[in-house]
Amino acid sequence: MTNYNYGELRLSPVWKGRDFKTGRFLKGHTPANKGKKWNDFMGKRAQKRSAKGWKNLELYRCKGGGANSGRPKKAVIAVMDNGEWKIFSYSVPAAEFVNGSRFNVVRCCRQNACHGINTDHRYKGIRFYFDTDDNWITKLQ
Repeated sequence: MTNYNYGELRLSPVWKGRDFKTGRFLKGHTPANKGKKWNDFMGKRAQKRSAKGWKNLELYRCKGGGANSGRPKKAVIAVMDNGEWKIFSYSVPAAEFVNGSRFNVVRCCRQNACHGINTDHRYKGIRFYFDTDDNWITKLQ
């Protein structure tokens, strides 16, 4: 009598480097054309067709934002306790005015932008508002 239960042969699935459900390549997969020259895996005609795309890359590649790139700057108004107010073209000069951080000035403007709840948030003793909000007009004495 022989007992074959203990000697069962089990093989793990062969790793192909690809997820067959999604079609994506898995981490650790090495492409078939790695380290090869074009002539090894691509014909002359295919090389010409592929090279045509380089012209489009040069034409439409991002060359930096330019002068008008980025988010448009918002004017900031500083309101002091004595009723004086000062307008700044954007948040950096306002932060330099109080020797503080631009991020905190903008945070104060955002918190003061919520209408009706609390519009008296301060940064370094000064209330900051965006120019587009009308809340700052009610704070003048």
